[in-house]
Parts: sequence; structure tokens; C-alpha cells
Amino acid sequence: MRYLTSALISEGVTDDQFLPRLLARALTEICSTEFEDAVEVADVQPLRDRRGPCSVADVIGLVEQNPASFSLIFFHHDQGSNAERTAAEWLRPLRELWGERAEQLVAVVPVRETEAWLLADGDALRNALGVRWTDAEMGLPAQPRLAERVADPKSALNSVMDRVSRTTTDHYGQLGELVSLARLQRVPAYQRWWSDTRHALERLGYRSA
Repeated sequence: MRYLTSALISEGVTDDQFLPRLLARALTEICSTEFEDAVEVADVQPLRDRRGPCSVADVIGLVEQNPASFSLIFFHHDQGSNAERTAAEWLRPLRELWGERAEQLVAVVPVRETEAWLLADGDALRNALGVRWTDAEMGLPAQPRLAERVADPKSALNSVMDRVSRTTTDHYGQLGELVSLARLQRVPAYQRWWSDTRHALERLGYRSA
């Protein structure tokens, strides 16, 4: 039995509520379907200081200052509308400065904002909010892959929450448990994260099934 530990460095506190639960579920599925090794997946540990990571050096410092030893480091950064800028300002410099440890780094880069992944699963929102509205009534995209085309995912999600007089932050952790991994597999940015994570685990010596 192998033991898989991982950390998350994200942009915001709300991301720390949603992403660790989602990523831990997804890691468990990756390990059970993609690899021969029996793996126990630990909770994904958010790493944060008061400011949050403001620079590439901050990201590296957060990991190096933490006493735990992590197999994988997930770095979350919303893409916005410019994928190349995200790569140039964050991902390439991180991998260059981290040297040998760069093989442990996996980017979590939703197109535009993390909320786009929440818009991919109307059932999760209905269960969390206790409503029966259709996807169309909630203003959700007709197909999961179209979630990345929503210009302002955070605003779209907040508009649904406003109708039940709740804030999005009330449900981030719950939605991390509820969002369908099968539906997310149809979202291109999530597919990239899955593939990148699988390759990182292969580099770390996990045997493909």
C-alpha cells in the first residue's frame, strides 16, 4: 500500500474550501483506475499565509516552510482569458526555479475562474441548494464543456445563490464533495489537470494499469 500526500497552493480562501475536497476525490479515482498500485490518498492540504501567494518565490517558500513532505504540489491559478500569460508569469518560472522538484508540480488552471467547474453540474447545485430549478432556469450551460465559455462564472454562480438568499461561500466545501467527476471529465481544463496528474504520478514511480 502506497500513501499519497499532496498540498494545494491556491489564489483564494474560497478555492481552499472547494478544491481540496474535489481534488482528493479525483486523486482517489485516478489511483484506482489508472494505476496498479494500491494507494491510500490523504486529504489535500491547503497551504496559505495571510497574504496568499503573490509571487513565484512565495509559492516555493510556502512549500519549503511547511514541515510535511508532499508527493504532489497542486498550484491553482485561474486562467482568465489569457492562457499564455498564466504560463509565462507563473508556470514556466515555477518549474525552472524548482529544479528537480518540478516533477511534483501539477497546475490546476480552470479557464476564467474555478466557478466554471461548478457550473458544469446542475445536479450538484440542486442538491446543495435544495431546489428543483432546471439547468436553463439557473442559467447553466447546456453541456459541461461549455462551462468554460461563460464570460463571468463567478457572477453566474452568485446570481443563482442570490435567489435563495445565500452566498457562494456557504456551499463551496459541500460542492467539492458533490460535483460529478464524470461531468468534469467533459470540461477541457479538468481533462488537462487529470492528464497532468497522471503523468506526474508516473514520473514518481506509480505503475500504470
